[in-house]
Amino acid sequence: MSMQRDIAILCNNRMAFPAIQTLYRLNKLHTIGVPVGNDEVLSFCLAFASQSGINLIVLEKEKVENQLQGLLECSMVKYVFTMTFPWKLSEKIIEQYSNLFYNFHYGLLPEMRGCDPVFESIRQQKQETGITVHTIEKGIDTGNIVLKRVLPIAANVTHGMLCTNLSYLGAQMVPEVVALLQTNFKVVPQDETVANYYKKVAASDVCIRWETQDAKSIEALVNACNPWNKGAYTYCSGWNMRILEVSATKNITEHSNYPGTILEINENKGLIIQCYNNSQLRIHTLYTDEGFMSGHKLLAFGIKNGQKFTSL
Repeated sequence: MSMQRDIAILCNNRMAFPAIQTLYRLNKLHTIGVPVGNDEVLSFCLAFASQSGINLIVLEKEKVENQLQGLLECSMVKYVFTMTFPWKLSEKIIEQYSNLFYNFHYGLLPEMRGCDPVFESIRQQKQETGITVHTIEKGIDTGNIVLKRVLPIAANVTHGMLCTNLSYLGAQMVPEVVALLQTNFKVVPQDETVANYYKKVAASDVCIRWETQDAKSIEALVNACNPWNKGAYTYCSGWNMRILEVSATKNITEHSNYPGTILEINENKGLIIQCYNNSQLRIHTLYTDEGFMSGHKLLAFGIKNGQKFTSL
């Protein structure tokens, strides 16, 4: 395997950090590219670049094609890995530098195309996710598959926890991908018959629908929104709030209450809500403008048994 520094990473999320460190240890990392405006990622990459001597480029959307062109013309870069990169590369540069751009997609393809497969995998209560490394084509997440690794989704995992797990899986895959690129490896076309594309998460996607969601599906949505959205949106007595941590209650009792009704609110039993299909949910943690708090602390704001949570 060549030990020349010849790989650039374009990233926009902490999920790429372990892979960056692995590529550096392999003596393969040449350049890191970060979009302007992402201060958290940029601060990490600036510190890493200054300590390691790795080249760093702050990318601008209107200039990114020229910036990449300049990098590829004036350096030894042979491959560009994109990891959580937010901008679509132009067809012109993809065709000009064929077999050079590869994307680490933090989800299984072709079933989970789109910008946040972690959210969708948790919300849909999937049993597994993974990382798919594929060639970059003009279509979003449509390129031939180079390598795929599956990761089981643990019970009650949150968006943040799964992102961390996937970031380490990505780092583990880097040496194998680098080795494959040195060989005449076979790519696998994606099966379009099972392809799904999910648009960017909208406000309506993170709202609890008490009338149609049972406790398990609400729990999945809440976990999919933790921590990036500070929970899933709901509404009670004219008060917007976000539910951040919940669990479906095990002792189901028959209630004729409308979904969203508060069945219990006290320090001993916590906050228990009636859900669709006669399921009940215990709310452990929520977020309001007043701060993060345990569910039963809504008592201090006048919330009582029989009041209703409603959909926004």
